[in-house]
Amino acid sequence: MSVQYRGLRAFCAAARSKSFKDAADELCLTASAISHQIRDLEAYLGVKLFERRTRSIALTQRGLTYFEAIAPLLSRIDEITERLRERPERVQLRIHMPEFFASELFVPRVARFSELNADVDLQIDSFGPGGAENPNADVHILLTRRIPHFSTCERLFPIRYVPACSAAQHARLAERGIDILEEATLLLHQARPHAWHQWAELAGTSAPHPKQMIKLDSMFALARAAEQGAGIALIPMPISAGWFASGTLKRLFELDLITADYYYAAISDSTRHRETSERLMRWIVDTFTNFG
Repeated sequence: MSVQYRGLRAFCAAARSKSFKDAADELCLTASAISHQIRDLEAYLGVKLFERRTRSIALTQRGLTYFEAIAPLLSRIDEITERLRERPERVQLRIHMPEFFASELFVPRVARFSELNADVDLQIDSFGPGGAENPNADVHILLTRRIPHFSTCERLFPIRYVPACSAAQHARLAERGIDILEEATLLLHQARPHAWHQWAELAGTSAPHPKQMIKLDSMFALARAAEQGAGIALIPMPISAGWFASGTLKRLFELDLITADYYYAAISDSTRHRETSERLMRWIVDTFTNFG
């Protein structure tokens, strides 16, 4: 038989107040229940803890020694228990998004969501061009020209592409006009192989035949290559606004390639954390709708 925690609590309450009645009021019990629990404890210990008098009780010497030893331990148990009760249940959400959105927009701002939602742990899964939909994700961010099939889905902002190059190249090329595309190295995202042709058509000129073409498989690599002076690129905006704000990339021509591609946020229909996913979704929508 192990000592009962309720008996220890009853004993400590009675020892502090020197009254079974006051201990009963503290623990929301009857005085007889307190007395019974303490008698069970005394029987288990084989020790008399209280001197019972007509109108009062007093700790025996062994009772006092026992109280001084266990009272701090019970207080510590109560403190730890209350701390645990006050901590909200933690939820882990998995969010799936394009890698460039993750690096340029989401990660720089996610601390704000964490501050407001201390009970939520996030797992951020990013994907490159052609990345498959993740069936295990709770929330998705998608770049597409069609409305995603999820029942809870909201449009965030469109993508446009800006001709840009490094600051050093801009100083040499800015005054040369569109003809410079025939002499330059053009950078191209391999998932958008016709982007420069589409831009040239909007500009009312023939498709460029550059000196050299470099294809890259990620938007981050494309922006980094342009920043390092490898060539001229069509950089997605407003998602790349930070690169332009810092001066590492500079716009080369005023004409932008406007697309029908939009970023969307969606909640997976199969999520097991609907309420928490809705909180994350609302923060994403409030943060990124009409971004830029």
